[in-house]
Amino acid sequence: MKRLLIFEKSQCPLLTMLLLTYLIPCLGFASLIPENGVPSGLFPEIKGWRKPENIQVYTPETLYEYINGAAELYLSYEFQELQVAEYLNEDSASVVVEIYRHKTPTHAFGIYSQERPIGADFLNIGAQGYMVAPIFNFVTANYYVKIYCYDVDTNRQEVLQTFAKKVAENLGGKRPLPRILACFPSKGKKQNSEKFVAKNFLGYGFLHSGFTAEYSDSNTTFTLFIIEGTDSKDCKEMLSQYMEFTKSSRKEIKEGRYTLSDPNYGEIALFWKGRYIWGVLRLTDTDLRTKYLELIERCLQEQKLIK
Repeated sequence: MKRLLIFEKSQCPLLTMLLLTYLIPCLGFASLIPENGVPSGLFPEIKGWRKPENIQVYTPETLYEYINGAAELYLSYEFQELQVAEYLNEDSASVVVEIYRHKTPTHAFGIYSQERPIGADFLNIGAQGYMVAPIFNFVTANYYVKIYCYDVDTNRQEVLQTFAKKVAENLGGKRPLPRILACFPSKGKKQNSEKFVAKNFLGYGFLHSGFTAEYSDSNTTFTLFIIEGTDSKDCKEMLSQYMEFTKSSRKEIKEGRYTLSDPNYGEIALFWKGRYIWGVLRLTDTDLRTKYLELIERCLQEQKLIK
C-alpha cells in the first residue's frame, strides 16, 4: 500500500495538527488492507497449521470458475464474495476453508438449508453446523462456510471441529438463525427440515421468496410455509396474482383465510395478515389444516411479527 507524502514541514501549525490528528491515522488504518482488496482476519491462526498467505477471491462474475454448475444456485441467494484458503501442516495434510459471503443472514441460511442433509450430525457452531467427514459446513451471520480436510489420517473429526470453531469465532461467534424460523410450530416438525427459497417460491415468480418446513402428524406428511412480504400491500399483490393464476372465484381480497385450487399442488389452505402469508401444502385433512394455520398465527404473534 503506497502512502502519501504530505509535508515534511508545514508552515501552518494548525494544519500540521489537523493532519497528524485525523488524516495520518486514517492512512495508517488503510494500510492494513492488502492491495488486492481482500480483508485480513477472516482466516484465523490455528496451532500446528501454517496460515495461508495466498487467498483466492471470487465475485459473482467469476464464481463459476470455482463451482461451475452450482454457481447459479449461489447467485440466486444474493452471493457477494467467496474467499478460499488452504492450510498445510508438517505432514503435508491440508484443510481447505471456503467462506461464502451473502447479502443477508437469511440468504446465507437459505443456501445452507438447500445443501444440509436432515440426518446429519448437527453441532452448535456458528448459528448451526453439521459434519459429514471429511466435510464440516456451518452458517453464521451472512456467511456460509465449508471446510474440507485432505490426507488427515487421524483425528479427522477433531481437526474439522477445531477449524470450524476458530473460523466461527473470527466471523463473530454464535449468531442466531433467522428469527422467522421460530414461527414454525414445534409439534410434528421434522427436525432441521426448514428451508428458505430465495426466488420463485413454489415455482411462481409472483410469490418472490418463502420459508418451508416439513411435518408429520396423524400418519400424514405435509409442508408448512411462511412468506414474508415487504409490507401488507406487497402481500395483497402476491395473493391477487395467485388467485388470478388459480382462477379463484373469490372477488374481495382482504386479510383472512383462503383456500385455492393450485394445478401443481392441489388444494392449498393459506392465511394473510399484515406482511405475512402462511399456509399448508399437501394436506387434505381440513381439521389439521385449521390447526396448523392457527399454530403459525400464534407463533407469529409470540414473535411480535403480527398483532
